[in-house]
Amino acid sequence: AAAVGRPDFFIFGEVYSSNVSLLSHYPTQTGMSAVLDFGFQERVRNYVANGGAATELQALFANDDYYTDADSNAYSLPTFLGNHDMGRIGYFLKNADPERSDADLLARSRLAHALMAFSRGVPVVYYGDEQGFVGDGGDKDARQDMFPSQVATYNDDDLIGTDATTADDNFDPTHPLYASIADYTALRDAHKALRTGAQIERYSSDQAGIYAFSR
Repeated sequence: AAAVGRPDFFIFGEVYSSNVSLLSHYPTQTGMSAVLDFGFQERVRNYVANGGAATELQALFANDDYYTDADSNAYSLPTFLGNHDMGRIGYFLKNADPERSDADLLARSRLAHALMAFSRGVPVVYYGDEQGFVGDGGDKDARQDMFPSQVATYNDDDLIGTDATTADDNFDPTHPLYASIADYTALRDAHKALRTGAQIERYSSDQAGIYAFSR
């Protein structure tokens, strides 16, 4: 990258931990630009899927100074909701309460993606989440095909927000999650404050409930 005039090429690593003290070591004490924000993933998952206290989110962001030095800060952390190793946000939502309706699952997934789109950090959407993919948990069970799949353990999934299955072609720009994420992305692109503006905590309940911040 430096050879073609990009000495500030952004690169991030994966440290499988939600411990801020450990995660912050790498961008502040090594040459790594950032690490995946497993702390964000854990707390948003607990808030949206399990009805966790909003103060857990407030406490996470209150520790952002751990990531601050001359060339790094928490605003550069890639934030995410699930991945190929741990499972998808759709899986966490369903697993927390198998009796949830599709409308409830869709609303909770939209909320999780909105939190990722509008809070500090660099949002990373795991492919297929915009098509309501669910999966059966962790490694290998969260790697569904976007093309029509022939994997039985994928094709028996009840996808969120659609009657399609992974046996179908899943490149649907009319899927409600795709449309919501596209709206969030357009809003983020249109307002610099949502990309780089300071995040100011406004309110957080100490139980399942409201979490508010401004940018």
